[in-house]
Amino acid sequence: MPPLVEYSSESDTEPDTTNPSPPPAKKPRFGVSDTGTATAPATGPSPDLPPLPASFHDLYASTTRTFDDPSLHQGRTRQTPHIPGNWPSHVYIDWRPPPEIKDLLSSLISSLQSQISKIDDQVKITSFLTSDLGVPLPLHISLSRPLSLTTAQKDQFLSEIQDALDADKSFELRLGRIEWHFTSESGRAFLVMRVICPSRNNELVYFLSKINHIAKNYGHPELYSWASVAEGKEVADAFHFSIAWCLNKPSDDLEKMTERVFDTPAVRDLSKTGRITVDSIKVKIGNVVTAIPLKGEEKKDKKRKQSAWLGL
Repeated sequence: MPPLVEYSSESDTEPDTTNPSPPPAKKPRFGVSDTGTATAPATGPSPDLPPLPASFHDLYASTTRTFDDPSLHQGRTRQTPHIPGNWPSHVYIDWRPPPEIKDLLSSLISSLQSQISKIDDQVKITSFLTSDLGVPLPLHISLSRPLSLTTAQKDQFLSEIQDALDADKSFELRLGRIEWHFTSESGRAFLVMRVICPSRNNELVYFLSKINHIAKNYGHPELYSWASVAEGKEVADAFHFSIAWCLNKPSDDLEKMTERVFDTPAVRDLSKTGRITVDSIKVKIGNVVTAIPLKGEEKKDKKRKQSAWLGL
């Protein structure tokens, strides 16, 4: 029987220096053209990747934790305790600030932290603009309190919200003043940027009224129940984006220092000219986010696209 492997002689193992064989060629990498056909590899730098669709950011908005451990998140506790088997839920508007606005606010928050540390080193200000890993995060305007829905309720709740908003139209917001707001429920102070509806019809109050009505039918307290939603006087001033937070009530020194730090021409320009177009309202149930689109107004659509330079 012949051997399974034939070994060459020692002379065959010597390298051939007279006519070395070329190294194996690398396989070319092919791309795909706009028409869907394969193309040869480009010799120049590759173009920038297209931006991710807005819906991508909702796929993994957060993880769901089934227990409350303040040590995992800087001493914070849940305002609405988690009930095993229930779904933490929330109705809101979100906005992803463009880089120039995010950088402006981030630098001012850092400056505020640096200055207050010289007076009180116990104050720790945490930004909502980026994650612990430095990833930009969306900001939110709440249209409901934190809710806790049962499995039997969650689909019906979402369906009722969708039906209630089915005929509603998109609208604009204007950015307002920046100030501290303390909530005794959470024991935290929030650095908030107020928002205002520039139109006569205060759409935020209108949407809040609708969503509060549905939440109340499910046995949940209403958001901003301390204000008169029907009159729309006080509650209209309550809507905001939270951009940072700290534990405990802010001191007079922190509030005065905040006024000085954020009293800049760039921030004043945001309050005067900044516009945000709201074209969807989001419902988060567990870690699933559903964006409910609002209908645009055909006559004002072009104008809104031009004025909504802040994006949403």
